[in-house]
Amino acid sequence: MPIVKKNALELKSFDEKKFNPVGIYQSDQIKVIVAYFKPLQFIPVHTPGVDVVFFIIEGQAEIVAGDQRMTVKENDLVIVPKGTKRGIKALTELTVLHLVQPPPTEADHREVREKISLGKFE
Repeated sequence: MPIVKKNALELKSFDEKKFNPVGIYQSDQIKVIVAYFKPLQFIPVHTPGVDVVFFIIEGQAEIVAGDQRMTVKENDLVIVPKGTKRGIKALTELTVLHLVQPPPTEADHREVREKISLGKFE
């Protein structure tokens, strides 16, 4: 397994149409990405079979986790267990570290792709 060192500020880039996930590392057990959002961009609410950790590096967002809706800011950490609905919407320019365990499958992200194509957060 390689040692990986990245700088989130140096990787920072945006997609005008949707959030921009930048892959950092992936193994059979974990996937690490840094995601960049412009205000109001989102990962729609979905219910995958994987655990996720959101660590807010920069900015503010609304997170839906289970039946909770919370506003998060820089340095906040949110852990959502597998099988629990979750989604994140940027309130400002946003940089988020995502740790996903195990790596999601295509089936885990089917609902994400569908909702993004429709512009639906929930």
